[in-house]
Amino acid sequence: DNTEVQRVTQKAMIYELTQEQTRTIENVVPWFLENMPESYFRQVPEKFRMDHIKAISAVKDANMDMFLNLKSHLPDGRQVLTFIRPGTQPGTLLHMVEELPWKFNTDDYMPLTRLHVFSTKDESMSLNMFIYGERPQKHFTAKEGASVIMGLTEQVQRGEHVDRGLSPSTIFEPAHMMEYLDRCTENYIQTGTADPRRFLRQRQLFAAVSGTEGTEVHIDPAEDEGYGHYWVDVAVCNSLPQVALEHLCRLMFVHDFDVTRSRLDVISDGDNGSVTILRMLVAPVNHEVDPCDESFERLIGELKRVKWLDPSTMHLVFERYPHLGVTRGEVITAFCSLMHPVMAKENAVVFSKANILETVTNERFIQHASAIADLFLDRFNPNDPLSDDDYKARCNALSEVIESDVEDSVASELLTKMISIVDHTFKTNAYMPDRYSLALRLDPQVMVAKTEENRELPYGIVFSHGRRFNAYQVRFRDISRG
Repeated sequence: DNTEVQRVTQKAMIYELTQEQTRTIENVVPWFLENMPESYFRQVPEKFRMDHIKAISAVKDANMDMFLNLKSHLPDGRQVLTFIRPGTQPGTLLHMVEELPWKFNTDDYMPLTRLHVFSTKDESMSLNMFIYGERPQKHFTAKEGASVIMGLTEQVQRGEHVDRGLSPSTIFEPAHMMEYLDRCTENYIQTGTADPRRFLRQRQLFAAVSGTEGTEVHIDPAEDEGYGHYWVDVAVCNSLPQVALEHLCRLMFVHDFDVTRSRLDVISDGDNGSVTILRMLVAPVNHEVDPCDESFERLIGELKRVKWLDPSTMHLVFERYPHLGVTRGEVITAFCSLMHPVMAKENAVVFSKANILETVTNERFIQHASAIADLFLDRFNPNDPLSDDDYKARCNALSEVIESDVEDSVASELLTKMISIVDHTFKTNAYMPDRYSLALRLDPQVMVAKTEENRELPYGIVFSHGRRFNAYQVRFRDISRG
C-alpha cells in the first residue's frame, strides 16, 4: 500500500511540475521572441537559442533572480560562456568582463576570440556570449559570402560614397580585398554582409594599425538604432582580446555611456601578430552628446591611450577618481614616479614610491594634485598655452593654497615638488595623439635633492612614464653619442 501511495504521489508531482513548466515556457517563448534583437537571431545558432530559452524558463519557473552563467562547447572544441543578468543598467558588461576567467598563463589557455552582447527591448535582461578558442581552419573561399561587400567596394572605388567617409583607396582594390577577406572568419564576413559599409570602415581601421602596435577608433551615429545611439569601432593591434575589451568597457563606463550591443573578432596581421576588432553600440546615460563635441574627441584620445597606461594610472582613474580623466591621471602618476628618486635621497622610507603615490592621491589632497596637473596641461596646450604672467600667477596661487590648506608636512612637500616639476619642464608630448608614453624634457636641476650640493649636472634629461616602466635618457652634450 505504501508503494502505491508513493507511486501516485510521484505521478502527481511530475504532472504538477510539468504543467507549471509548460505554463512558464508558454509565457517565456513569446516574450523572448518579441524582445530579443534581430541581431541575436541572426548571429546565434538555434541550439544555443534553445539552451537560453530553457535556462531562462527554469529560473523563472523557480521564481529566482535572473543570474545565470552557462558553460558549453562548440563541436570544434571552442568554449562558450553565456552570462545572463537582470536589467540593462550601465556597467553591466563591465561587471561581466571582470568575472571572466583569467587563464593566460595556464596550459589550457584559450584566447577570447568573439563576443556577442545583447539586451532585451524591454530592458529587463542582458545576455552576453563570450567565445574562447581558435576555430579550426577549414576550406572556405572568401568569395562565397563576400559578393555584397565586394559590390560596395566597387562603388567606393568609383567615388560614389565619398560623402559617407569611404574614399577610393588601394586597400579596396579587388586583390587587396580578397587577401583581407581570406584573413577573416566566415562568421565575420557573413555578419559584414548585413552592413557592408561598416565592414569597409573596419577594413580602414585594420589598415591604419596593421604592422604597428597602435589603436584606431571611429565613432558614427547609429541612425537605424534610434536617437542618441552611436557605433564605436575600435581596432587594437597586438593586445589580448579580453584585456582590450575590459579597457574599452571601463572607458565607456567612466564616460557615462551604456553599452547595448557589442561584438569582438580577431583578425590575423601576419608576422606582426593580430588585430582585435571591437564594435559597440552605445548610448549616453542621462545626457545628450554631439558627435562633434569635445567629449567625443577626449573619448577617442583615451581609447587610443588606454593600451599604454600604467596599472597605477588605470587604478587611479578607473577605480578611485573617474572624474580625473585619463590624461590628468597620467600626469599625476608620472610626477609621483619622477619624484621618487629625488625625494628618496632625503628619506627613503617616508618617500618610498608607494608612499608618494598614496599621499599625493589621498582624498584630502587629490584636488591639489589635480590642479597641478591642470596647470601642467594648460601650460603646454599647443592651441592656447598659458602666458608667462598667467602661469606665474597660477603657480603662486597654488602654492598659497597648499601652504594654507595642507597641514601634513610630507604632503605639502610633495605637492610643492610637483609644482617645481611643472616649472622645470621644457617640453612634453602630452598632446601627441598616438604616443606610447608620457614624456617630459626636463631641466636637470629638478633632479637635485635638498641634501645634494655642488653636484655635476647633465646637459639634458628626458623622462618617460608608460605601461609598467619609467625611463630616463640622460646626456651631457646637446648631441651625445652616449
